[in-house]
Amino acid sequence: MLSDLGSGWAAAVHWTQAVLSGMGTPGVIALVLALTTLLVEDLAIAAGVALATQGAISWGLSLGAVGGGIAVGDLGLYGLGVAATRVPWLQRRYLGAKSDWARDKIVRRLSSAVLVARVVPGLRLLTYTTCGFVRVPLLPFTAWVLLAVALWTVGLYALSVAIGQTLAHTLGVPPAVAVALPIVFLALAVPLLRWARQRFQRITP
Repeated sequence: MLSDLGSGWAAAVHWTQAVLSGMGTPGVIALVLALTTLLVEDLAIAAGVALATQGAISWGLSLGAVGGGIAVGDLGLYGLGVAATRVPWLQRRYLGAKSDWARDKIVRRLSSAVLVARVVPGLRLLTYTTCGFVRVPLLPFTAWVLLAVALWTVGLYALSVAIGQTLAHTLGVPPAVAVALPIVFLALAVPLLRWARQRFQRITP
């Protein structure tokens, strides 16, 4: 199972890298990287690091495209929450005193809510749409999202480069492939750990 998933992710990264590097101008590559984050964030990060290592796009443009795409996606979740307030049965069930109470709680812990949701798998959809639904003020929400995305993206880029360089020197892996491997590993680790935990819970009396 692990080998099949690993092979599939490596093939996806290699294919994406090959397609993007053949698109010509760095601007087009950056645009496609940004759009890719809206579909598969991990794949976009891995491809962005690989393409910057390869020299097909500058590090600054790669980081800006990936980080910008991620931020737009996160703010889109807030917008989805705002749009949900127009659903009649959600209005009747949750808007009013309940949403006011929830907004006050979130606003007091907005920084930790946004930062934790950025790094814990599965929390972003719930947290960010809830922020939009209860109308957490947009400006501070956006500021914390931009900070969280910047820390997250820069951190993953730095981690990928550091580990990738070691892999390239130790194992002789091509640098553009080596720097993508840490992101591929992280993308595989989360669902595998979730699967292992669910399996353990089923067999535990």
